[in-house]
Amino acid sequence: MSTGSGGSQPASTRRSAIVSGGAGGMGSLTCRRLATLGYSVVVADSNAEGVERVAGELALDGPGQRHAGVAGDLTTLEANRAAVAAATGLGILSVVVNAIGISPKNEGRKKAFFEITPDEWDRIMAVNVRAPFLLIRESFAAMPTDGSGSIVNVLSITSKMGTGGLPDDTFPPFSPSSAAYGASKGALQNLTASLARELASRRIRVNGVAPGHTSTAMTARIRGEDKLVNQIPLGRPGRPEEVADAIEFLVSDKATYITGTSLDVNGGWWTC
Repeated sequence: MSTGSGGSQPASTRRSAIVSGGAGGMGSLTCRRLATLGYSVVVADSNAEGVERVAGELALDGPGQRHAGVAGDLTTLEANRAAVAAATGLGILSVVVNAIGISPKNEGRKKAFFEITPDEWDRIMAVNVRAPFLLIRESFAAMPTDGSGSIVNVLSITSKMGTGGLPDDTFPPFSPSSAAYGASKGALQNLTASLARELASRRIRVNGVAPGHTSTAMTARIRGEDKLVNQIPLGRPGRPEEVADAIEFLVSDKATYITGTSLDVNGGWWTC
């Protein structure tokens, strides 16, 4: 599915981007940010209705700018290949952002590790690790090798910190995320570091953005938010726009010597 065009600039000179999880809160905001920067954006998500809505709302300000949506199961090769094909049809695939992710909870409370079924574990790993891996695997060969190609994975504060104790424990840190979620984001952070090295000879940069507690639809259902916010030195949740700012920096020409890093956006909750 494609939307309208902003002009007649040839595809050979336009830049395109893919955002996995592009219909979600952080993903849709990232799509909008990239569109305002002039990218032709592919919104990739399993939510077909959300894909169509987000792609249809993106700005069309640049010459030849067009947007597309790809709805499908991003844990499969087929859906990721479709996203790459759509992006290369819109221009030079310069940016890939993996904003896809799930964090199942028990009515807003953390799920203890022994409550996580093997099937749920596999699903979390598939969405949070396999899907980003597959998109990068299918994308890299189409990306430029002049230093302008950038991949950003949305990680988490749990990538480094891990998660907290059992739901009713009182010792810090208080974290409503499950051990499965923390493990998946830790794996994605390690994958980010590894691929930064493997893609260095192609001059494709690979980085992560690691949000702390951020106000999104996914976090709005958390029980005990005051307890969570009280741990943050800056005294408030992050805003999705602040995470998008970090992504924008990492894909820009101001970050051409930054690869293999995780940019923490957590209000000082977890440092160094």
